[in-house]
Amino acid sequence: MRLALRSSLACAACAVFAGASARLPAQTPGSRVNEPITAELALVTFDSAWRRIGATHYDTAMRGVDWAAVRDSLRPRAAQARTLGALRSVITTMLETLGESHFGLIPQEVADGAAPDDDAPAGEPGDVGIDLRLVGESVVVSRVRRGSPAELAGVRAGWIVDSVGRFGAAGARATLRTSGSPREPLRRMVRARAMGQFAGDAGTSVRAAFRDDRGRRVFRTLERAPLPGTPIRFSNLPTMVVAVEHEVRAIGGGRGCAGILRFNLWLLPAVAQLDSAMDALRHCDGIVVDIRGNIGGVGAMVMGVGGHFLDSAYTLGVMKTRSNTLRFVANPRRANVSHAPVAPFAGPLAIVVDSLSMSTSEIFAAGMQAIGRAHVFGEHTPGLALPALLLRLPTGDILMHVMADFTDPTGRRVEGRGVVPDTVVPLTRRDLLAGRDAQLEAALAWIAGNRKS
Repeated sequence: MRLALRSSLACAACAVFAGASARLPAQTPGSRVNEPITAELALVTFDSAWRRIGATHYDTAMRGVDWAAVRDSLRPRAAQARTLGALRSVITTMLETLGESHFGLIPQEVADGAAPDDDAPAGEPGDVGIDLRLVGESVVVSRVRRGSPAELAGVRAGWIVDSVGRFGAAGARATLRTSGSPREPLRRMVRARAMGQFAGDAGTSVRAAFRDDRGRRVFRTLERAPLPGTPIRFSNLPTMVVAVEHEVRAIGGGRGCAGILRFNLWLLPAVAQLDSAMDALRHCDGIVVDIRGNIGGVGAMVMGVGGHFLDSAYTLGVMKTRSNTLRFVANPRRANVSHAPVAPFAGPLAIVVDSLSMSTSEIFAAGMQAIGRAHVFGEHTPGLALPALLLRLPTGDILMHVMADFTDPTGRRVEGRGVVPDTVVPLTRRDLLAGRDAQLEAALAWIAGNRKS
């Protein structure tokens, strides 16, 4: 278990980097990109990253990449770098030669949570209570949190984000149409840039322009509220907030119920909350695990969560490093949070995923689908599912590097393939504007049709 917890970190806060050849903006608030750097520090940093990857990658043959040749071609460029930004570009190019997810370079100012003003202390993290997705080439509000500043201001699901802060819809569309970068990573980056403009210190405000259901341009000034959930600082990652929600919905014309379990990150503060939520939902006819937008976390958690739904031990996947093989075995959970005996939940289980269900979310969905325990709904996941570790480099930046491969119970790689839903339900603006969550509704209808009489 110690190996699993240490080795299966699928960097949640950095998932926008995973597999993306689209790069971060060269200049961000509090950025160090123009900071001068000596040739000595540049080479020490480049060599540290190159050696660590070569020593820990799960494949000694580096999946066919001539790692020595990569060093020989890029090291002279690192020596010539005169700014930290230039060195970051060289190292990022090195990482991109491997063509796999969960290789990334996290700037120190991002990892350490630098404020926009370098001398100003960062406040409590906040947001306006919306989630965004790309529908076609438009950034669309996909969900509005109940009681959030956005809901109180009248923002509705289905509205298009026209502009907010440094994000503009016209520029985003032009980027999507003209960039030579792979399309899906670029779409994730565009969405992340828009989301980033709505985030900030609680108590501050942001002004945004939207296109409503009639195409009218409407403006809202939104004050950011504290993020609901439990803040956590994990390893060298920025502070994250873990949120777990659950609710009960009537199904079958009111003759039954389905439990809905949502959580945004696979990190340890969620464990107790997930266990309590399962106790609150186990009386239902079926359960929906909604991990749309859940970008990952600690891979080993799939064993504990999976055990809530299994009556015997099952392997949900296999993680292989150079020297070890770790099977993610989920054992039945036969006690509740009060330590009273219970049976694992035996009713229908639906899992809802989308294009932002990454890493540990893909491991969980792939494993439960492969053993036949869950029916998966929603959209094809991106296939960014390699366990990774973090290394602080001499410059202060954080290297995220892959150290294991992962396969589902049938032996298929999740990386690059993703999870193909049993029932594909695309996200459409028409459904959002109508107030319909078609993906969740499909899962609930399936549970209603498969519940025990």
